[in-house]
Amino acid sequence: MNGFVDKYNSVMNQSTGKYIENLCAKHGVSQSAVAREINVPRQLLSYVIRDKRELSLQVAMKLEAFFSLPEGELVKMQALQAVVKRKREIKEDLCRKLIANTAFWSYDISAIDEIPDDEIIESTFRVLDLDDIDLMFEIYPRKSILQVWRERMAVQGDYMKMLNIMIAMYYFGIQNPEKYLARIEREHINKLLKHATGFNG
Repeated sequence: MNGFVDKYNSVMNQSTGKYIENLCAKHGVSQSAVAREINVPRQLLSYVIRDKRELSLQVAMKLEAFFSLPEGELVKMQALQAVVKRKREIKEDLCRKLIANTAFWSYDISAIDEIPDDEIIESTFRVLDLDDIDLMFEIYPRKSILQVWRERMAVQGDYMKMLNIMIAMYYFGIQNPEKYLARIEREHINKLLKHATGFNG
């Protein structure tokens, strides 16, 4: 996990508004006093704190200066929380559709965090439509998706050949997909044979 995420991991369970409210309490100042000192309407600050309005760059900079926060802290926090929320919503939507399509018959939507990412990636490719696959690329690194596809799908041979050709060309820009898939399958078989030989030996 990168340093930025580490730094804000402790506040991800609270909104930016709640964080500002806690700053007021920590410094022993009322919201009205803060609004007056930074020259913004009291109602505006109240809306921000109650998460009824997004924190603007101008107000964020004023609050950061007032509370002596690192430059950009509130803006970065709000942006990170928006990204986390967006990714969570996409993941829940994909899982809900996969469960409806019986791809995850053993899971319930309330247990979304228990569903392994590699299963979500593979099942999205196999069951859902192009728009959903595009959304999947918003929440998982391309490198991770490629790895799951190579290890779990590209090795399936003729069983998933047409789907894998489409994925190879459309999503990963592979120019000669049939040749590529044949190589991946061959490498997979050789690895299995090597493992079996070593085990028997």
